[in-house]
Amino acid sequence: MTNDTSPKCIIFDCDGTLVDSEEVTNQIIAEMAGELGVKMTGEEATATFGGKTLDAVLYKMRELSGKEIPDDWLPRLIKRVSETWKTELNPINGVRELLERLEIPICVASNGEPIHINQSLRMTGLHDFFDGNIFSASDIGVPKPAPDLFLYAAEKMGFEPEQCVVVEDSIPGVMAANRAKIKVYGLVKLCSAEELKNAGAIPFTNMQELSGLLGI
Repeated sequence: MTNDTSPKCIIFDCDGTLVDSEEVTNQIIAEMAGELGVKMTGEEATATFGGKTLDAVLYKMRELSGKEIPDDWLPRLIKRVSETWKTELNPINGVRELLERLEIPICVASNGEPIHINQSLRMTGLHDFFDGNIFSASDIGVPKPAPDLFLYAAEKMGFEPEQCVVVEDSIPGVMAANRAKIKVYGLVKLCSAEELKNAGAIPFTNMQELSGLLGI
């Protein structure tokens, strides 16, 4: 990375971008939605909740079920997700190789709960790549699609927004990057290439392709 247009810092989303956790997590959300009288498949849950916070899940469940959610529902959901991750969580294909090659500063900026972000990165062996530079929406109190988290991450890393790029997989994340005026690459997995492009991302299908787009 020698030319002036190359990024000086890469800001990664976590769930679905670094860690293949979206489908695992949303399958559990779908199963537990049944307790509330809400029928949905894992695919429907992923389409509805991909990239969203747990607060957003609770709000939507309240809306879909038409009633208050029991106090123990969310803690049980979090416990089931943590237990399932122990056996089913993997890094996104090719991401370890990408991170090993990168020679510029990198960080994580996620809507996830800090305990879950750290847990998932540790379980998949990716935690050490980020040298403690892991930021979450709870640090600032405003989740994506607001731009605040990406602007906060760039500032914490010591760079201007235009010196950074974001790697995302969700529409809320892409929208947040656009609002922060940060160039964003979208992994085609949770959303289609067309959806990502329409939201303002440069779509890519695997981490090897991203290496080429970034020129590394």
